[in-house]
Amino acid sequence: MSNQRRVARLAAVGAVGALALAACGGGGSSQQGGASSGSAAGGMYNAAATSIVNPSDKTGGTLKLGATGDCDSFDPANTYYAWCWDMQRIFTRTLLGFAPKPGADGSEVIPDLAAAMPETNADKTQWTVKLQSGLKWDDGKPITSKDVKYGFMRLYATDLYSAGPGVAYYTCLLDKCDDQGSATYKGPYKDPTGDLASITTPDDQTIKFTLQRPFSDFQYLLAMPTSAPVPKARDTKDKYALAPASSGPYKIEAYKQGQSVSFVRNTNWDQATDKIRTARVDKITLTIVSSADDLDARVIKGDIDAIADGNLQPTSRKGLLDDPAKKANVDNPVSGFTRYIAVFQTVAPLTNKACREAVFYAVNKAELLQLRGGSTAGEVSNTMTPPTLKGWQKDFNPYPSGPGGTGDLEKAKAKLAECGQPNGFALNAAYTNVGIGPKLFASLQQSLGRVGIKLSAIPGDQKTYYSGLINVPANVLSKKIGLAIAGWGPDYPSPFGFWNSIANGKSINPSGTSNYVSLNDPEVNAALDAMPATTDPAEIEKLATKVDQGVMKDAVYLPYVFDKSFYYRNPRLTNVYASGGTGMYYDYVNIGVSDGK
Repeated sequence: MSNQRRVARLAAVGAVGALALAACGGGGSSQQGGASSGSAAGGMYNAAATSIVNPSDKTGGTLKLGATGDCDSFDPANTYYAWCWDMQRIFTRTLLGFAPKPGADGSEVIPDLAAAMPETNADKTQWTVKLQSGLKWDDGKPITSKDVKYGFMRLYATDLYSAGPGVAYYTCLLDKCDDQGSATYKGPYKDPTGDLASITTPDDQTIKFTLQRPFSDFQYLLAMPTSAPVPKARDTKDKYALAPASSGPYKIEAYKQGQSVSFVRNTNWDQATDKIRTARVDKITLTIVSSADDLDARVIKGDIDAIADGNLQPTSRKGLLDDPAKKANVDNPVSGFTRYIAVFQTVAPLTNKACREAVFYAVNKAELLQLRGGSTAGEVSNTMTPPTLKGWQKDFNPYPSGPGGTGDLEKAKAKLAECGQPNGFALNAAYTNVGIGPKLFASLQQSLGRVGIKLSAIPGDQKTYYSGLINVPANVLSKKIGLAIAGWGPDYPSPFGFWNSIANGKSINPSGTSNYVSLNDPEVNAALDAMPATTDPAEIEKLATKVDQGVMKDAVYLPYVFDKSFYYRNPRLTNVYASGGTGMYYDYVNIGVSDGK
């Protein structure tokens, strides 16, 4: 899941194991909706990483969130930004979900719409789930197994829902695919009389999944927003994101794209059926503030309670850390994300591996880290796998970037000579035109310029950067995008959840893919295909290491920072914790306000 995406991805999200390094202080067990024995009364620096800050049962008032851009989508089938997966948790429920606990404890998957955890056979190809009774949509109609199945069927409309992780995880797992990864079933719109036979609903409370191959991680897929139910009668296809049906404690009251969204209580949601969410506030608002500096100022002043889509800017951090009262409301947890540069092997002259390697050696990683916020932003990375996951190798550094991480210019020049471009070459580079995005581009432009690689800017809007620009292979080629500044974290807490969307050749979809660089390495593919078929930790570690080494050998993803997050929470907020389910953002659905306003 990317930085903005889900996830980015996620999200996108989310890096469920991401807070493991920050969670050494424990956190205790959680009760329903986030109460915990590991609670912190009053503010304390980084407290929300491992405990619940300001625990309270007080209800009422409005939670006011801000963001520098809109969600990629409010349609659960088409969202992948990490923070938008957190927003989905406000109004969308899934069969399973991540526990409402801070830190690493939040990586536990528990029943949500399901009455209990799924029953499965020995080889993990058959999964049966029973729904709770009494579940209702916001219009009062019952939520049934057929709604769950229809949500999965929509994922096969890959031309409409290309931004989400449907192709990466679901389509070829639940249906037969040809050698190009095209499923037999074409979705409910192109094939309205067809059926996704791998999912059966013997009654309104039962849903059975038959997978094409063993997949031990399927419980995680049932916890991703992508698998949310959708009532067929309310499906408006590509317009569904504007008014999605609500199964959670809140529903969308008003949505002005690119400006704001407000959520109010869903009176047909029943707390007795929900062990994950406790709706404390009466209303949640999200205001889009395009200036990151302005958004920071409004959060610090208290006009907005927290930033929903990411960190405070580096320019805002020192003042907060220097003021003890304000520092007590700062959280700076390990996020589990890797910040990287996508190096597109489909765009000349990067079709030559040595030209790609020249970019790897020339980049000034130390400067990129400083622009992100120095020590508050993480540490320089030399490999893609974050330290929070199996497969990370502390001493693995296939492209040493010179003294202090500023670049090895001699190696870069040697690689330019090797690829037949001794004087360098010209490239276009994409970045999000918000916050520090332009500064990161300028640093990249300057560092590569030292060896004659000339960069031209392709700025992108935050909402469509991952879900309309760099994720569409045809866009990359037509705009001749050679590099793109990006970030990625696991969709769920396993190496497969980190790698499959961005490195498996089967995840490439012409309409939209998270495998931005179109990597299709047979050895990497084979290791990824084998990973979810085993539950042996040693074998998973071995396969994960093989994937990391193989991807780095291909020189298509250039990591530069292992990320830390930097948040500021309004002191009036209650029940605040960094969600283990996303590993990156607060669990907004469970936050309250102490003043009832």
